[in-house]
Amino acid sequence: MKNSRDQLKRLRDKLLHNWYLKLFSIVCAVILWAVAYSIENPVTSTRFTNVEVTFLNTEVLEENGQVYAVLNNSDVVRTVTVSASRTIIDDITDSDIEVTADFSKMRLDGTVDLTFTCTKYEGNVTFSASSSVLELEVEDKMDRYIRLTADVTGSAADGYIISGSTIEQNQLSVSGPESIVSSIATARASVVLEDATENVVTYADIVLYDSDGNEISQDRLTLGSSRVRVTVEVLKTSTVPLVFEVEVTPASGYLLSGEMTASAREITLAGKSGVVDNVTEIVVSGEEYIVTDATEDVVFEIDIDDYLPSGVSRADSGESGVITVTQPVEEVYEAEITLNTDRIAISNVPEGYIVQIADEVQASVVVSGLQADVEEVSASDIAVSIDVEAWMEDEDLTSLVDGRTYDIPAEYTIESEAVEIVSGSDIAILVTEEIVED
Repeated sequence: MKNSRDQLKRLRDKLLHNWYLKLFSIVCAVILWAVAYSIENPVTSTRFTNVEVTFLNTEVLEENGQVYAVLNNSDVVRTVTVSASRTIIDDITDSDIEVTADFSKMRLDGTVDLTFTCTKYEGNVTFSASSSVLELEVEDKMDRYIRLTADVTGSAADGYIISGSTIEQNQLSVSGPESIVSSIATARASVVLEDATENVVTYADIVLYDSDGNEISQDRLTLGSSRVRVTVEVLKTSTVPLVFEVEVTPASGYLLSGEMTASAREITLAGKSGVVDNVTEIVVSGEEYIVTDATEDVVFEIDIDDYLPSGVSRADSGESGVITVTQPVEEVYEAEITLNTDRIAISNVPEGYIVQIADEVQASVVVSGLQADVEEVSASDIAVSIDVEAWMEDEDLTSLVDGRTYDIPAEYTIESEAVEIVSGSDIAILVTEEIVED
């Protein structure tokens, strides 16, 4: 046992002999190893470009009824520099670099710090980057329903019209930033036609517009539908005459003063070719168009739509279908016309007599008709004649008294068919016996 203790003592003395030199040797060895390792595996850097930022906890904004927009393209970091030892750097690819922004840590000014990690060597690398924050614009979310209409442009082929359009849905749900959603004035599904001859069914993109007619970008909006089914009706057209069976009888002392007039004498119809081709005219008739004892112009306001056959409509359906039909009525106009005696023809004078117009005799006649027609009549248009024998027969006279003046009815005639003779004055004639020389 004494020998064992002596051996241990000798071993301890050897280990502790010049211990500081031995410790220095160990330290130097470690340093030399580190220097050698750094020479063989130095710290170096590599650069990654256009690294996209991954968003975390975005539901925080959704729960608060808010939406966001990224500002200044800050969701992409232009350059990320990674530093690590060469053996690590050589093993890192761009898929190992992750940049995240935690929305739950967003500041009041809308910025979020970016966190840089290397999924393969976490803790063994350091980062430097061209940007360190995500910049956001945050505002309240708005939900609306917008009336959806079809916007049909272009044209149908000759002899056809675009009659109208129907849309599969007339309401569009839109959600997004309040500033954008509140500016939406209309939502339209646009369809462009070219020489169409039949109905067109298509799916059209939905476009949003503000009150000034400017298109609104949908990048930050969520729409219930981006396209909608639109049906455009295309009809064949045909132009046909309008026939108005109107009967107007003027009251006593009145006349029809001209032809019936109408605001339209023909109409362009639209319908399916098998229907519209069979319509040759539109007839307007009925008891409501029979008027008696008229003392003024008779005016009918006719809604032509009431007289169109089934399956046919007016091509200009956007305008009024009311047609005004007028039958002018005018009070009879009378005028007195004075005639010179040289226009009086005397006939059938009994033998043995000489008849001549008495001195200072004037003939006058009253004519009637439409004022415009009466005012055109002159004395030269009227002929006056006296039949002496016929007058004597009516008066049961067999002879005449020499030197006596008689008032004899005259016959008045006028060339105008539009004007009538109402009355004419008697003509005073002077009768003398014819002297027969032996």
